Amino acid sequence: MIVHVYTWFTHGGVEAYPDKDGRVFFSTYEGAIDAKGRVSIPAPFRAALGGNSRVFIWIAPDGSGALEGGGEALMELYAETLAELPLQSPVREAFVTSVIAGSADLKIDDTGRIKLPEEFCEAAGLSGRIRFTGAVESFKIWDPARFEAHRTRQNAVAQQPETLDAFHAAYREVRRRRAAAQRGEAG
Repeated sequence: MIVHVYTWFTHGGVEAYPDKDGRVFFSTYEGAIDAKGRVSIPAPFRAALGGNSRVFIWIAPDGSGALEGGGEALMELYAETLAELPLQSPVREAFVTSVIAGSADLKIDDTGRIKLPEEFCEAAGLSGRIRFTGAVESFKIWDPARFEAHRTRQNAVAQQPETLDAFHAAYREVRRRRAAAQRGEAG
C-alpha cells in the first residue's frame, strides 16, 4: 500500500520552494528492509537529494521512534544554524551530539539503496515493511505501526484551533512575502 500525504508549510523558519530547487521531501512511501539492513530510498526522495549519492541518517531527536535523514544541503543548513548558537550552548551541544555526531554518512548505491546501521534499525524497530515520510527538508524512516500511532497523534494536534491558527498565520505571512517579492518589494 502506498500512502500519499501532501503538506505545505515552513520548517524551522526556512521556506521550502519545491518548484525552485526541487529539494523538498513530500509524501509517504512504503518499502522494505532486507536481512542485511538495506533499504531502497524512494525515487522522489533521491531526486530531492539533488542527485547526490550521499545521505545522512540519524535517530530522530524528537522522541518519535523514527530515523531521520537528509542530504548534504540539510547538513549544511544545520551547521549554519548551529553556528548561530554560542559554543557552550546546551541546545547546540544536544543537536551536535544527536544529529551531527550521531548521524551515519551513507553512500547510495547504483540501485538507490543504503545500508542502515544495525543499531539504528534496532532503535527504530525496523524490520520487514517500513515507511518513508517526507518532512520538507528531511525525511523519516518508520516502522509502519509506529508511524500510524504518530499519524493519529498528529492528526489530533492538527485539528486543534491553536494549531490551525498558527498554521494559517504562517501561511498568510508566506503568501504576503511572495506577493511582495512578485511586486519587487522587500519582504
